[in-house]
Amino acid sequence: MSRMTGPLGGRPAATSARELADTAQRLFLERGFDEVSVDDIAGAAGVSRRTFFRYFSTKSDVLWVQTAAENQQFAELLAAADPAEPYDAVLTRSALTVHRIETPAKRTWALHRAQLVFSVPAVQAQIWSAFHGWRTAGRAFAARQTGQPEAGFFPLAVGQALVAAMLAGHQFWVENPHTELEPALVQALALNLPPDPRFATGK
Repeated sequence: MSRMTGPLGGRPAATSARELADTAQRLFLERGFDEVSVDDIAGAAGVSRRTFFRYFSTKSDVLWVQTAAENQQFAELLAAADPAEPYDAVLTRSALTVHRIETPAKRTWALHRAQLVFSVPAVQAQIWSAFHGWRTAGRAFAARQTGQPEAGFFPLAVGQALVAAMLAGHQFWVENPHTELEPALVQALALNLPPDPRFATGK
């Protein structure tokens, strides 16, 4: 989830957007989001305030540093799907692939980001725009996969249900950090995504 994944100009040699985001996230969790300034983040990362703003517009933007890459991966997975496969199976598999956690470091990053998303109002205010790519991709894919018009109700509902499932799965994980994210996402997607009308009973 990010609106900025690289600098607006040339890349400074001393740091990267992800390194700044890692530093910021650590400070947010140690001190509290409201207690950490851009100057604090820049200082801890060993860069200038100006360098920070070459990557991010606000300090809350650092939490969405991976969004563009996640959106692209999700779209590519959907584009490669077998047209005969149930749309919900494809969405579930693709969402799990994007959110797959292979290392302890990635788990820590993902869990900490989710904790901040559900506890900081300034970050929560960005959720709607942060999930725009998932909503639109899910809606377009559901329409294409089921042969329904994208402007129809079913694809619209799928796009919204996909986001609801992502939020529910992550919130459960935040509230139960001893568990893993993937089972929570599987359950949330199963509960939220409507059945594929091509395979529904009686169709």
